[in-house]
Order: sequence, then C-alpha cells, then structure tokens
Amino acid sequence: MSDQTRKEILDELAKIAAEAMARGEDGWKALVLMGVPVSVATEAWLIADEAKTESWWQKVERTIDGEIIRKAIGGDA
Repeated sequence: MSDQTRKEILDELAKIAAEAMARGEDGWKALVLMGVPVSVATEAWLIADEAKTESWWQKVERTIDGEIIRKAIGGDA
C-alpha cells in the first residue's frame, strides 16, 4: 500500500474520530469499536485531536488580534 493511500485512510478515520468527538463521544473508542487496530486508531485520533487543538489556537489568535485592533482604533475608550 502506498504512503498516500495510508494517509488518505488515516485522514478519513480522523474525520470519523472528530465527528464522534463533536458528539461528545470518545473518538478513539469509536474507531476501535469499528475494528480499527489500536495503533492505527491512535494515530487517527491524534490527527483529529491535533486539528481540534489547532482550531482552538486559531480562535485564541483571532480573539487577541481582534482586541489589538479594537485598542488600535480606540475601541476601548
């Protein structure tokens, strides 16, 4: 199997994990219950968790940027 195919499969599994997490479920467990090997489920879950973390960081950065812009244009006055 090519590296590209494995990446595509991991990305799809990560989407499944992310969807489960968005519903408040355990994304890793959802994959394992599908019969995905533990090591593959872990890798896919890490991809999903990393995306969630990146989204959080971007939200924090947008908040900070927004506050800086408001201060710069005198929005705190």
